[in-house]
Amino acid sequence: MSSIVAAHDAMTLDAESPLAIPMRPELDSSSRIGMELLEGDSGTSQHASSLLQTRLFRASLALGFGFCIFALWTCLREFTSEAQHLGNYFLVLELITTITLLGIGVWLARVSEATASCLRWCELVIFGMPALSLAILHYQEIVFIAQNFSLIPQMPMSGWLILIFAYSIFVPRSWRVVLCVCIAIAACPILATVIAMWRHADVMAMIRFDKSSLIEMILALTATIFSGVSGVHMISYLRKRADEAKELGRYRLKEKLGSGGMGDVYLAEHRLMKRPCAIKVIRPEKSADARAIARFEREVRATSRLTHWNSISIFDYGRTADGKFYYVMEYLSGLSLQELVRKKGGMSPGRVVFLLKQVCNALIEAHGIGLMHRDIKPANLMVTELGGSFDVIKLLDFGLAKPIVASLEENEDTDLTVAGSLTGSPLYMSPEQAIGDVQPDQRSDIYALGGVAFFMLTGRPPFDHTSTVKILLAHAHEQPVAPSSVRPPESAPMSPQFDALVLKCLEKSTENRFQSARELLAALHALPESNHWTQELAEQWWTCNCTHYQSQNG
Repeated sequence: MSSIVAAHDAMTLDAESPLAIPMRPELDSSSRIGMELLEGDSGTSQHASSLLQTRLFRASLALGFGFCIFALWTCLREFTSEAQHLGNYFLVLELITTITLLGIGVWLARVSEATASCLRWCELVIFGMPALSLAILHYQEIVFIAQNFSLIPQMPMSGWLILIFAYSIFVPRSWRVVLCVCIAIAACPILATVIAMWRHADVMAMIRFDKSSLIEMILALTATIFSGVSGVHMISYLRKRADEAKELGRYRLKEKLGSGGMGDVYLAEHRLMKRPCAIKVIRPEKSADARAIARFEREVRATSRLTHWNSISIFDYGRTADGKFYYVMEYLSGLSLQELVRKKGGMSPGRVVFLLKQVCNALIEAHGIGLMHRDIKPANLMVTELGGSFDVIKLLDFGLAKPIVASLEENEDTDLTVAGSLTGSPLYMSPEQAIGDVQPDQRSDIYALGGVAFFMLTGRPPFDHTSTVKILLAHAHEQPVAPSSVRPPESAPMSPQFDALVLKCLEKSTENRFQSARELLAALHALPESNHWTQELAEQWWTCNCTHYQSQNG
């Protein structure tokens, strides 16, 4: 069963375009793995250990192949008779290091989940053994050169630079930890040189004669440490900024689910309660538009005043530090009426009545506090399972909501649409909205709901012309046909009373329609189909179709 985020921006003059966004039930906790380790967390969680194991596996292979290349180079190198024993010594040490590193890499690849302590030991061996090997090679080489050639030893640096960079790149640590480890690695050749100077007078004499070699080694190591740590610090900073950009107040954004005319909708979760929710954020290009922000705020205030079971619930709202406005709403699993009818075709009359009653209940509350929706359409009505009840319908998107009586809200909020513009969806727009000659009121919502009922029964809107202008003219001047006349012959029979109810909702004159949602609700209760659809039938339908929608929408 697909999951739909309960938010959708209203459209202006565009044909209806449903926002049916599949929800992902799982809240992926792996998105903070890198941040956890880069910020110096213990890394004992399963995700952190998995990341560390992968990185250590790659590091062991990289360093192992590196020492293998050193060993091959040693084999191909021509040594003098005096240096042959030194070359053999180098080759043995390089081969031992290569075998050890590659062996650890194979073990890490074969073990599904290594413990944190095992990974720490692997980390120590993977970087400690190459450091020890390079230190021994460094010591032997400078001693040999000083004793046999009376030359100032040229400090071999390539291995140390590679090792420092390898730790910075492969091991996910905070920059402070990387700094400490890199300093420890850099201290190895310096310590080996000091020991050589202490134990061998030839080395001491040569270094005292010209200290430039030792100074160059220290400077090269310092520059390498600075480069490696700076890179880690920059990555940590960028990841932290990216992580902060995904947080709004107490909520963490998981993924973008869709967009509308006013804002973008994200799957999110409360950082403490871990409750999934949907967050609507005004687009950056709209942030400088005072009218757009006022409308966005009005949407929140209007919707947050609604408490009925069949209206979308608003949990929270606020502004980010950079001025972005957002609000948090419930996250619903189900299908919009648009998607449901497109997939399954027209509904049975009993089920249509069952759902329309719920929409009427939501409108009774909204109209009762002075709000008209102005954009009722199948895409703004979601059918879901909630609290153990099936076929619960939710009225979404009060983005075009407007006070019926101007005094109910502040003057500047009562007319935020541009004069002469059209608000709502053309396919379900009332004649007074289409023409603009009469001020829309709650009876405009009744007209739109009649159009939705027509769509639910027949699978198409009352007027389905290809041109927007023709659709608007049809709402103003054409009489819709009876829904029963365009229903498939094999569909469930529909009473004449239901035909008359839908057509009364679609009357051109507001005086000839139902005058309130309460009056329409009473008429729905009086229909022969009023009790044809029950909770038991709804539960059976959802049980039969749940697996199908899950397989389609993941």
